[in-house]
Amino acid sequence: MGANVIRNGSLTPAWRENTLRSFQAAAASGAAFVEFDVQVTKDGVPVVWHDNTVEYGDPAQPTQCAISDLTAAEFQALGQLSASGKCQQLSVVRRFRHAAAKAAADMPPVLQAALTTEAAITQRMRWCCEADDSFPTLEQLFNSLPPNLAFNIEVKMATPDDLAVTPAEEISRMVKPIMDVVNRCSSESGACQPARQVVFSSFDPDICRALRAAQVQHPVMFLSTGGRDWHADPRRMSIEAAIQVAMASRLSGVVVDSGALRSNPEAATAAKASGLRLLTYGLENDDVDWVMRQQQMGVTGVIIDDLQGLVGMLKTVQQDAAGLVGQVAAAAAASAAVSTQQPSLQMAGAPAVRAS
Repeated sequence: MGANVIRNGSLTPAWRENTLRSFQAAAASGAAFVEFDVQVTKDGVPVVWHDNTVEYGDPAQPTQCAISDLTAAEFQALGQLSASGKCQQLSVVRRFRHAAAKAAADMPPVLQAALTTEAAITQRMRWCCEADDSFPTLEQLFNSLPPNLAFNIEVKMATPDDLAVTPAEEISRMVKPIMDVVNRCSSESGACQPARQVVFSSFDPDICRALRAAQVQHPVMFLSTGGRDWHADPRRMSIEAAIQVAMASRLSGVVVDSGALRSNPEAATAAKASGLRLLTYGLENDDVDWVMRQQQMGVTGVIIDDLQGLVGMLKTVQQDAAGLVGQVAAAAAASAAVSTQQPSLQMAGAPAVRAS
C-alpha cells in the first residue's frame, strides 16, 4: 500500500511496503495494478526490493550488503528474522521520510514552506510495522497474489550514476532470470495459472531495449526523472530524451517524474503526438488538483502511494461524478493504459491511478 513513512513516531501504513501483505491490502482496496522493484540476487533469483542494498543491525551504524552479494536464502532470512523481532542484531534498517501535514492553501507561505521542508527529512530506523512480513521473491508474488492483480515490474539497476552505458553482462544478469520467471508464470500454460497482465519498466534505457528484444507480449515503459536527478547518460536527463528513447526502442510509453512534467507540461503533448502512453510518479501526485490537471493534459495514468487517500480526496472534489471513485479505487484504466492491444480505458474525471 505504498512507501512506509514516519508519522507520530511510528511507521505507516501498517504493512511493510513491497511485501505480500502490502500487495494483498492494495488488492483488497480495489487496485487492479501494483508497481514494485525487482533486483537479482547473487545466485540469480529475482527478489522484490527497492534499494540497491539492504542494511541491518544498529540503526546508528548498520551493516550494509548489496543485493547482488546476497543469495536469495540470505536475503529472505534477513526479512524473516526482522519480521519476527527475535534478533535485533539482524533487524533490517532503512531510511524513512517523515510524513508532513498537508499545507493548506490559505496558510502563510512561510508555514507552507516549513511543511514542505519537513517532508524531505529522513530518519534511519529499524523497519518494524504493525503487520510485518518477510521479503518475497518475484515468483512468490506470482504464486500468492490474485491473478487479476496486474504487475508493473520495475527492473531496478544498481549501476552508478556516472556510468553512461550499462555493461552487456549486467544487462544479461538482470534480464534473463526475470524473464525466466515471467515467462513461466505469466503464460496460460505456465506453472502459475491463470495468466496475469504484466508491464515492465526501468530507468535504464538499455534494460528497456533488452526487455523489448526479449519479448513482445508485455509492454515496456521507460522511466525518467526528467532531469531532476543527474545521470551521465543524456538519455535520462529530459522528458524529450525519454520520448526519443521510447520511439527508437519501440516501447509502449514513458513514466516520468510528476514534478518534471509540472515544470514542462508541453512534454505531455509531445508524448501524445508520438503515440506513446504517458504516466507519472512522485510525491506531487498526492495533490488531487494536479492529478485532475494531468487528466486534462492527456496523461494516461498516475502512480501513487496513498491510494485510499487520493480516493477520499476525489470523492470530496467530485461528489457528482458517477462511478468515478469506484473506477479510481479499482485502477481499472491502469491495467489497460499501457496495453498495446487494447484501447485505453479513461475515467470520467481523472487519469488512471495505480498503487505502488
